[in-house]
Parts: sequence; C-alpha cells; structure tokens
Amino acid sequence: MAFTKPHTRPKRIDLAQIGEAGDIAVLVADGFAASDLTEVASAAEQNGYRTVIVSPNKSLVSGRSASNEEMNFVVDAHPGDRSADSFSGLLIPGGAHGLSRLADDQDARLLIQDFIKTGKPVLAMSEAAPVLSEAAGKEPGESGQAALALRGDIFAAGGEDAREDAISTFIKTLDLVQEAA
Repeated sequence: MAFTKPHTRPKRIDLAQIGEAGDIAVLVADGFAASDLTEVASAAEQNGYRTVIVSPNKSLVSGRSASNEEMNFVVDAHPGDRSADSFSGLLIPGGAHGLSRLADDQDARLLIQDFIKTGKPVLAMSEAAPVLSEAAGKEPGESGQAALALRGDIFAAGGEDAREDAISTFIKTLDLVQEAA
C-alpha cells in the first residue's frame, strides 16, 4: 500500500491567465506598505486577476517592505486616467506617509469615491481603512487591520486572521461582482 502525501504547496500561477479575470487598481503613493500590495497581488494572480499600479507619481513609486526595505514599482496609470468601470476592484495599501500624499491628491480621492459610487469592491489595508470610511462619507468606526467596501457598506476586519480573511473575501467578492455583471 502506497502512502501519498497531500500537496500543501499553493496553486501554481499560469502567467498566460493573469488578467483574464480582470484588473485590480492599486492606488499608492511613495511610502506605501509594499507588503500589503504583494500579499493581495499574490492572491489575486492565483485567481486570474492582474494588479495595475495607479499613482500620482510619474513613472516609479516606492514602497516599504515589512522589514522596512525600499521597493520600487512601475506606475501603470494615474488616478485621473481611468475610471472605476475599467477595473474589477480597488486596493489601497497601508502606509501613513503614502496615504497622506493620496489624501492631498484630488484625482486619487475622486477615484476612491468613483469605486464606492459604482459599488465595486474596495479593500483598504491597515491605516487606509479610515481613508476609505471618509471617502464613503461614513464615520470611521472600529479600527481594524483591513476594511472592505461593497455597494456603499464598509466592513471592518479585526482579529488574528483579519488580513487573510479580508483578502480572501475581497477576491471572492471580485468574482461575484464579475459574475453578476
């Protein structure tokens, strides 16, 4: 009798299928939490989504990893270039420095509001949760490790598995919204 060990390795990503499910806008400015982006991008790519870096910066935007190392990313679009209709959802990574810059950018604020108005999923990580509440015209409620907006409602995620739960719910919500469209 042979014993087979179950595979615990994550599902492989087929590079040819990235983007087939849709694009996720990632709204960032210098100083954002790059670990938030990489964590969500990994889950998104496994489900066929592509991340598109949207920033007020011209060509490169820098973020900070969990170990505080600088990481640079190529800017794909500017906040005023495309509307929420051209994306499946929006990710706003944390990082206080980057968020303060986004708060000063009118096109960035308008893009967030456009996503909320169209009812598309928005995932705000860490310090970005109050920014999402403000853009939705809601009082910042319970501060969690992440917040998810869908159809005008905002749901805060707190607790030990909050980040993982918020990311998986965001990806599942993207799929449901795509199927309904």
